[in-house]
Amino acid sequence: MGVKVVTDSGCDLPQELEEEIKGLGVKIVPFYFHFGLEGCRDKTMPMEEFLARAERTWPTTAAPSAGAFIEAFRECTETGDQVVCIPVTSKHSFTYSSAVLASKEFSPGQVEVVDSLSLSLGQGLLVLAAARAADEGRSLEEVVEVIKDLQKRLHLFITLDTVKYLVLGGRASRLEGTLGGLLGIRPLLSVQDGELTVLEKPRGRRVAKRGLVKLAKGYFPAETVGIVHITCEEEANELAEEISSQTGFPKEEILCVETGMALATHGGPGALGIVVVSK
Repeated sequence: MGVKVVTDSGCDLPQELEEEIKGLGVKIVPFYFHFGLEGCRDKTMPMEEFLARAERTWPTTAAPSAGAFIEAFRECTETGDQVVCIPVTSKHSFTYSSAVLASKEFSPGQVEVVDSLSLSLGQGLLVLAAARAADEGRSLEEVVEVIKDLQKRLHLFITLDTVKYLVLGGRASRLEGTLGGLLGIRPLLSVQDGELTVLEKPRGRRVAKRGLVKLAKGYFPAETVGIVHITCEEEANELAEEISSQTGFPKEEILCVETGMALATHGGPGALGIVVVSK
């Protein structure tokens, strides 16, 4: 009996690492988006097309259902394996609740749901670590410990080029209490215990990016560094160069990935993030 990993499509990884987790048998349950009556599956269209359509018709999002997780869990348990499921943070999605509800359809000890308390590349790194640990033959309890140890050392910081998408998606009020405090700025956010939290409120793009690097440097020396972005790959590469020059971390080892639609719905074009896993 082995351990299989299940996650959702909010999990982001560079292509080579995404191929690795799929090769290790990770099952990814998708988010869905609806433009009016038309539905589409997460990560099935170019980001530019998705954002252009969002400008015309704001999409509604649907977290994976309990039924979708039951199907994924059943595929794993039918072969005698146990399951660890790592959904996007429960503080900003009902996905965790769906996975927990689904887990109740299985015998005790068959399915363990661990709240990632993160998103995008942060969630992706947790899934990668769990899949590698499971592939090494570790027990379910040991895989869960790997996840929880990494969570303690994982830090995610984000800056947005516009708060428009936060407002449209209904997230701004959760972050600041009033929308007025966010308008006209490029907030610096962190993910703390799974919750997006405003740390600073700079008004210039350049100042925001400097702040992003400064925040990330506070958690060096680092084991892993990654950049996430939404339609600003050039700036993401520049940010990687800046981090490398200031910390000595090899630029070629800095992961870089564009987020999926799940985060783009609320982050919008120009969003940049840095993930640091401390040593």
